[in-house]
Amino acid sequence: PNKVGIIGLLQSFADLLKLVIKFKNFYFQSRSYVGLFGVLLLIVLVVVYSFIYGSYYSVSYSSLSALWFLAASSISGYSLLCAGWGSYNSYSFLSSVRCAFGSVSFEACFMCVVIFCALCCCGYNLIDFYHSYWCSWLLFPL
Repeated sequence: PNKVGIIGLLQSFADLLKLVIKFKNFYFQSRSYVGLFGVLLLIVLVVVYSFIYGSYYSVSYSSLSALWFLAASSISGYSLLCAGWGSYNSYSFLSSVRCAFGSVSFEACFMCVVIFCALCCCGYNLIDFYHSYWCSWLLFPL
């Protein structure tokens, strides 16, 4: 019912501000540093993804841009574990462990697909992936 912005578009930013700015007694709750580190690591990952897929100064034009994406996505499991462990809640910790294991198993399959596509495309450049497979929907319809 209480949404921030038009149709709740700014709700995620309001939740982020509430999570980071919320007062905690850091000397008494030492694990809160770990939870805050996990949240900040997730924010850094969002910024790294925007550098990879940004417009003019993006990393997507480099020859190893797909590997940069895989390296950035592999850090997400650690940030989820830190955020869950620093929350002082057993349910959130168990769900963060489950989410981290799910992301690791997804990343293993995704890495195999990216390596196979790189072997077919002869490189790890994301722009080459786009130009090489623009008509692949004709071969593999959904």
